[in-house]
Amino acid sequence: MKILTVFTGGTIGSSLQDGVISPDTGNSYLLLDMYSEIDGQTEFVIAQPFSILSENICEQNMVGIYDCILQNYVPDLDGIIVTHGTDTLQYTAAFLSYALGICETPVVLVSANYPLADKRSNGLSNFSAAVDFIKSKQGRGVFVAYTNSGEAPQIHRASRVLTHLPYSDLIFSVFNQPYGQIRNGNFIKNNRYFEKADGAGRIFPSDGFLTDKVTSIKAVPNGDYVEVSADLKAVLIETFHSGTLNTASPKLVAFCRKAGALNVPVFLTGVCKGFNYESKSLFQNLGLRVLPAASPIAMYIKLKMLASSDFDKLYLSVGGDLVE
Repeated sequence: MKILTVFTGGTIGSSLQDGVISPDTGNSYLLLDMYSEIDGQTEFVIAQPFSILSENICEQNMVGIYDCILQNYVPDLDGIIVTHGTDTLQYTAAFLSYALGICETPVVLVSANYPLADKRSNGLSNFSAAVDFIKSKQGRGVFVAYTNSGEAPQIHRASRVLTHLPYSDLIFSVFNQPYGQIRNGNFIKNNRYFEKADGAGRIFPSDGFLTDKVTSIKAVPNGDYVEVSADLKAVLIETFHSGTLNTASPKLVAFCRKAGALNVPVFLTGVCKGFNYESKSLFQNLGLRVLPAASPIAMYIKLKMLASSDFDKLYLSVGGDLVE
């Protein structure tokens, strides 16, 4: 078994010194030393493009991880593990899902809720689960391995991971349907998990960078909207939990009219089938484009990757992202 391990920092690659958690490149080897006590047979090929806290990760770093994977890839790899911080895990997970697609060699992102030296840390559990999943040879594409407190380690399709709840380190998939879980070192597929065939293979921004001309808005009562300009590529609005917006708001109406006049598309994420509230019937009149059910973070990243090419691919499954 041969696994490329890409270390990028984050809590799983940090240590606590003088009350401050900071990146510590030595923790990369600590993780492998800890795992070697469980399994001394797996060969790990190490790469470390950078070591930063994940809240400081920007889109250039995501591209850097992708480039690092390609530069260190060899045909005899059984899998790839990327260690990452939890704060922006979902963003990098979505980016790699789209950039790599349903690749033959599984790629698994792992993180930790506490530094490895802290007995509360799930870092080793997450890493072990990633290795066990790779050994099972039951998945292609990009995944996230994570252990919520009191639960078995879960394997999530990386393009379906939701944002964290405030003050929580728990990780969930859309509709609470992970790809599967690890039990006693064995991967068990979730028999309720459904995935459409990918319709676009993979996507990657033509210039190698994600556009900064896409903005995201989260619905709040009587919320304000961004100023629309002609150079804006697109706007993404995350609806309330039932897929609704305040369509009676003069602010939203004025925003949609101006966006329409400037040919700036406005997309909605967070809308699923059913819950046919009156407010939803006005979406089409306002020119709002409803995206398929998917992780809002994934839709944001996908939109930024497609902003200079083909918006039609937003409606095609890429990297297993669409839930319905």
